[in-house]
Amino acid sequence: MQNIKDITYRNIAIMLVKALPVEGTQFTDKVNEYLKVIKAMPREHKAALKAAYIFSRKVPREEREDLFQELALTLLKAKTKEDRLAYAIARCDWRNWWQKYKIRQHYSLDTVIDQGDGDPITLGETLIGEIEFEHKMDGKIDGDRLWQKLPGNIKAIVSKRLIGKALNNTERSQLNRWIKSKGYQLLIA
Repeated sequence: MQNIKDITYRNIAIMLVKALPVEGTQFTDKVNEYLKVIKAMPREHKAALKAAYIFSRKVPREEREDLFQELALTLLKAKTKEDRLAYAIARCDWRNWWQKYKIRQHYSLDTVIDQGDGDPITLGETLIGEIEFEHKMDGKIDGDRLWQKLPGNIKAIVSKRLIGKALNNTERSQLNRWIKSKGYQLLIA
C-alpha cells in the first residue's frame, strides 16, 4: 500500500485537473491553481483528499472519479485531522466498495459479443432482439387465447375480415350483436 506521506498535493491537483477539458499550458496553469487551493485548505480537508486519492487509485480506471468523490465526502463528514484515522476510514470504505463491486456485473450495452456464427453483435442489439421476440410471443399467446374464446360462427366472420374480405350485412349485424352482448368476455382473463 502507498503511504499517505508519499502523496503530494500536486498528485491530487493533477488528478482533479485531468477531469477538466483543458490541454497544454492551460493544464499546467490549472494544476498550479488547484495546488494553491489545496494548500490553503484546512488540515482535515487535506487529510481527506490524500486518503481518498490513495484508495481511488486502487480501483478500475472508470470507477476512480466516483470513488474519489465518495471517499472524500465520507472523510470530510468525519472531520478528522489525523492522517492515520482518515487512512483507516478510507480503507474500510474502499474494502466495502470492492465487496459490492465484485457482486455486480459490469457489462455495457455496447459490449461486443460473438453470436456463435462469427458475427459480432452488441449486448444492446441482443437485448432489443430478445424484447422483440418476447413481445411477438406474448402477442401470439394473447391472440391465441382470444381466438379460443370466440364462438365458431364469429371465428368464421373474423377470419373473413382478417384476410381482407368484405362482410355482408348479415355477417356485420351478427358480429355487432355478439360484440354488444358477449364481447366483454374477451376482456375477462
